[in-house]
Amino acid sequence: MRSRLLRLTLVWGLVVVFLIVLSYVFLDRPAAWAAHSLKSSGTFAFGKAVSMLANSTVVFALPAGGLILAALNLTGPAPKPWARDLLYFCLTVCAAVAMVEIVKFIFGRYRPVLLFNENRFGFTWFTDIGSLNSFPSGHTTRIFAMCTALALLFRRLAIPLFALAALVGVCRVLALKHYPSDVLAGAYLGITVAAWAHAVWRRREQAT
Repeated sequence: MRSRLLRLTLVWGLVVVFLIVLSYVFLDRPAAWAAHSLKSSGTFAFGKAVSMLANSTVVFALPAGGLILAALNLTGPAPKPWARDLLYFCLTVCAAVAMVEIVKFIFGRYRPVLLFNENRFGFTWFTDIGSLNSFPSGHTTRIFAMCTALALLFRRLAIPLFALAALVGVCRVLALKHYPSDVLAGAYLGITVAAWAHAVWRRREQAT
């Protein structure tokens, strides 16, 4: 199972890197300017509103409450299966949050606002300044990690969950916060973290 997941991770990683390069060269700036032209429309407001689904405050509150609830149940006299699933979900979100912050610090990148105001475009490397760490999208990473984790637990909900995650990713561009390549990287990172967390979790469950 792990060897298959490793192969899939590497293959899709190469595909995503190729798409990111194409997006960086050909798509990112035109898409950012196209989104900027909609700033006075309802599309911009819609993008900002949908983005709130993966707002850091919301995302941090969910696993914090979930971890407490799962811990209370699992340490009680009659642990329930849902508590183990909830613990997996919360730990996955925490891992994704930690991972994306590390990657954002390493790569950096000027956010679209600096393209609009100062014509600055590209990577900045090793920075934690908010306007200089656009890559990958944190909101996209978080929502894809959450939706992938839920899809692995509830397979029948996979399509609407991934549709929701994709919508949030698109809205990060419409809200003028990210480029398409930031969103691609965030989606890949979120899915990968959730898939590996699920594989490790299943192995642990089988061992016990």
